[in-house]
Amino acid sequence: MELSRRGMLAGVGAACAVGAVGFAGATAVSDGGTASDAGAGGEEPIGGPTGGDATDGGSDGSAGAVDADPDAPFEARLLRDGEVDRRLFGAADLDEVEGVFDGDGEYLVYVALGDDGVDAFQERLAASGAVDEPERFVASMTLDGTEVRRVELDESTVSALTDDGWGGVLTLPFGEERVAESVYESLAAA
Repeated sequence: MELSRRGMLAGVGAACAVGAVGFAGATAVSDGGTASDAGAGGEEPIGGPTGGDATDGGSDGSAGAVDADPDAPFEARLLRDGEVDRRLFGAADLDEVEGVFDGDGEYLVYVALGDDGVDAFQERLAASGAVDEPERFVASMTLDGTEVRRVELDESTVSALTDDGWGGVLTLPFGEERVAESVYESLAAA
């Protein structure tokens, strides 16, 4: 995956080494998966390359990374101590999406926030109090209003997400391939 507007990823296998932050602490909600380290790298696309490239109407990145649909019904919200606190990001904050990749028992979807999306994401984390007390927060991801993944935040993840050098690429792991495909298909602009 090369998100050339960000100028940071040369390939999916190198994602975590060069700036993607994985929600490795993800716990299954409706997809029945198990938590594992989703940022290990070396993931391969399921069923061959996905998405488009600059020659077929996709993004200006390499084959597989496509523009995100800003109207997709996907959203991540911050919950503090189980209570809905605030929106973390949604489809409108995303520039590009790539997936689905097999990551050692989890199915990965990569998303890249736009420049404004990165700023808003980091401001929302700071304003919520998650920077000071990350263990009190989870990120709840929903598709069409149904929770598909829940991620417990920790100090190292929040630190990486608020670092000035973070370019806005997130790894979203799912326990079931069909759930990851639904998220990807919803987010990928037609």
